Amino acid sequence: MKQRHFPGRLTVTTSWDDGHPSDIRLATLLQKHGVQGTFYVPTRNAERRPVLTGRQIAELAQHYEIGGHTRDHLPLTSLPGATAYLQILSNKMYLEDILGRSVAGFAYVRGANNRLTRNLVKRAGYRYARGIRSLTSHLALQPFAMPVTAQFYPHQRLTYLKNYISGGPSLPRTRLLYFAVSGQRLSSRCVALAEACARSGRHFHLWGHSWELEDHNLWNELDDFFHRLSDLQPNYVTNVALAPLSADENINYRRRAIDVAGVECVGDLPIAAPPMGGAS
Repeated sequence: MKQRHFPGRLTVTTSWDDGHPSDIRLATLLQKHGVQGTFYVPTRNAERRPVLTGRQIAELAQHYEIGGHTRDHLPLTSLPGATAYLQILSNKMYLEDILGRSVAGFAYVRGANNRLTRNLVKRAGYRYARGIRSLTSHLALQPFAMPVTAQFYPHQRLTYLKNYISGGPSLPRTRLLYFAVSGQRLSSRCVALAEACARSGRHFHLWGHSWELEDHNLWNELDDFFHRLSDLQPNYVTNVALAPLSADENINYRRRAIDVAGVECVGDLPIAAPPMGGAS
């Protein structure tokens, strides 16, 4: 399994699940700070939360990576294999019909995955999948088990500890756990985590939900975090840029960063983009 390498300064990626209409506001905030991100969008949401329209998805895709998130926003491990596969594949086809190009990434609903679901995601034609194993600062070793560093949400300290234990204790994760549970403000904890990642591992992956930003009034906190994060002069990329490269991937996709009309790409997928126009 090959990996991309970004020598030097800290590499930052963000990802945002559920395809809520508040993603449009979030995209504007990302653009304000020059931050890149990947939006994982279901076809619809069985929890009755609204989902981006096809037009809104296409607009986001001009500047950010779009990934799959099942047809009905259902945890795959709770479903029979055939049903889970239909959830994965039909959502992929839906997004690709909107975008007119392949969709590379997938995010497991609530992070729920096992060997079967990882194989189903691969079988559906995805190149990588992101989970929610947190407190990591290194690149993923497996393409269908991409970890994250932190969720932008004011979790209780016990939640971080549970994730730490379930994800497998290690010295690097112990260091990050210390910063995750230190300090009062969410933005300050995330800055401390990013600084720790800059010292070791050199990769920081923030994830979250725009509807949580809305429900918990976290917009100013996130704005403050991005402002302070810029002091580290990070390299911003979308999730696909950090995905491990499997041996059977097309050679034109592997290690080919090209510049098309100011949009840096890997294959046909954006990893960094110029400013959005008129997002609202």
